[in-house]
Amino acid sequence: MNQHKTASVPGTGVGKTLAVMAITAEDAVFERIRTLLDDSNDPVDLIRCEDPSQLGEQDAISGVAVIALHCHSEDSRARRELGLVHGLAGLAPVIVLDDGDAGLTRADALEDGAFDVVPLAETDLLELRLRQALEIGRVRVELQDAAQRLNQTQRRLDVLLSHGQDARATLVGQRVADPSPAFARLIGVNDTESARGIDLLDRVAPHDRDRFSNALDQVTTEQSDASLVFDLTTHLNHRQSVRALLTPGVAEKGDERRTNVVLQSVDSERRTGEAARGPALDGRMALHSVLSHTVSRAKEYVLGMVFIAVDEISGLQDQFGLAESDLLLQEVGLYLLQAIRGEDRVFRFGAGEYVTIVERHSVNEIEEFAQSLHSAISGEVFGDDRHGTRLSSSLAYCVLSGGSAQNDARLQRLMDTVYELREDGGNACQKCIVDSGESTGDEGRDAWVERLREALDHDRFNLAYQGVTSLAGDSQPYFDVLLRYVDDRGALVRPGEFLPAAEQANMMPAIDRWVVQRAIDVIWQQKAKATEIILFVKLSPATIKDGEAFATWLASAIEQHPIEPSALIFSFREDDVRSHVRPATQLAESLTDSGFRVALTHYGSTPKAVQVLDRMPANFIKLAPDFARQMLGREQDERLAHIIASAREREIPLIAEQIEDANSMARLWQAGINYVQGHFIQEPDTEALAGDTADNTL
Repeated sequence: MNQHKTASVPGTGVGKTLAVMAITAEDAVFERIRTLLDDSNDPVDLIRCEDPSQLGEQDAISGVAVIALHCHSEDSRARRELGLVHGLAGLAPVIVLDDGDAGLTRADALEDGAFDVVPLAETDLLELRLRQALEIGRVRVELQDAAQRLNQTQRRLDVLLSHGQDARATLVGQRVADPSPAFARLIGVNDTESARGIDLLDRVAPHDRDRFSNALDQVTTEQSDASLVFDLTTHLNHRQSVRALLTPGVAEKGDERRTNVVLQSVDSERRTGEAARGPALDGRMALHSVLSHTVSRAKEYVLGMVFIAVDEISGLQDQFGLAESDLLLQEVGLYLLQAIRGEDRVFRFGAGEYVTIVERHSVNEIEEFAQSLHSAISGEVFGDDRHGTRLSSSLAYCVLSGGSAQNDARLQRLMDTVYELREDGGNACQKCIVDSGESTGDEGRDAWVERLREALDHDRFNLAYQGVTSLAGDSQPYFDVLLRYVDDRGALVRPGEFLPAAEQANMMPAIDRWVVQRAIDVIWQQKAKATEIILFVKLSPATIKDGEAFATWLASAIEQHPIEPSALIFSFREDDVRSHVRPATQLAESLTDSGFRVALTHYGSTPKAVQVLDRMPANFIKLAPDFARQMLGREQDERLAHIIASAREREIPLIAEQIEDANSMARLWQAGINYVQGHFIQEPDTEALAGDTADNTL
């Protein structure tokens, strides 16, 4: 503030510099306070503000130990001034100075939050109250700093524990309490909340339960340590050998039996390089899955989406190194988990990038949440005493309304906004107005149709390729083909934004043929380089319904660029096959007879999936994305086991899509999955097959 004047009052003590704000327009009052503080044992900065009515929220006082307010003589104005100063004072005690005509009584001032009211004429009392207020303010500031350091330490401990090989918990009787993230993962659940209350004996293999129970009894009755090796059972009856150290715990009740337990996988020595991926945040594909069906759960709530990106990631990596900067960014993820409430969700989008979906009572509350979150991140210290830093972020937010069809487009708008903010220097928060009518109305749909027609005529589409990785050592390169639209700025637009318009305009058969033709061209080009690749290409319901015309066109396209038909695998969604049984079966049989292969995708979403498999030929099965989650319910677990058994019986390889973490991949491999794909393994890449694919062999 322009009216601030600072005078340094040196002290003889050593410690953190304190600040006293004197709010008075009278020079004599200011000098009186300066004189009283002149002999302070602590370094004190004296700040002067002449008019409290000039204070605003941007002048919120931080790190100030005490505020001395020389209040106005008129009662209502004095109370307004005290209320304003008290609201901005933070941790600082407020002393009201009375020169005989203060508009506040002592009782009123204390009721309104003042520390005390002191007559200016009583010098000894004023000096005493100033020193008392300084001590109180100093202690409050130190307690806040200590709480912040404790919070940072706990957050960092959580991150480090999530990377640790040791899994720790306390047992109350036989039930799990206070588990670490590593413990939760080891016993086969998604997070610590899911692990709490589990009877650990139920997770011990039946042949080892008596031994484990006896070891527990020994620890509690003899108050001695015990160790043993036993088998844990998790999903699908998978067994994992672990070593356990059991030690006596501290019981909170006389009849309570507590045991500390540390588990470590016996084969962990062979997996020392297998680092966990940190805090249990859902990933990018989980976000898109949620956005595809996100609607408000109740009319009184408003949904909002916030995209947060930490600024200057490269500078952070240069300063702290890759490993340490990764820990700092994971702390940001934990901080966001602590900042949300109720039904809110946080998703990890990229390095230092996060998306939150929040529910609030009004649009204003969503805006307030976004603004306060941006300020809070900037004010937080991440790291520890050796590697601590403040991080700035760029943030954009919008309201989700008008259904879920355009949510991917809204996310893209938020991303573009945040990236522009970062290019302009970052550390900014901006609201995005997303006009749902532009995307869902006739005018917006017609605009997209015109763009898509131009894209077909002038190759404004592009293909991205995502590797499909064998878990059994198959060296044959497989790629999933993903469609992208190239906008006027050269940016790639996801199909969720334009496919609804294409479907309504009956353009999908033409778009499918464009994709298949480019896939044939890529296979042809790679064959000329002596590289054999295999591509998965999706077919839309419109193409399936008119399968005869597509088969005729495909035969002509292959004649122009002869390739091995087995290099193309055409993907049918299970739901599309169920909706169009006869044409889907006829097209699949026609493709198979011509030497092409067929994959069923999004398979297993309903218990009737095997009926679809019995009706049409399939060379591959791609599981529904839900099966890639770390934690499944009993019904999904049983369905997955049934799918695996059916596929093995028919000798059909299984592919798990949308893998977002190492734990999911390991669980599915243990269950018998043959191939995996997802952002955790490889991001879709438009350049993957542009050059020599020898480097892209999986």
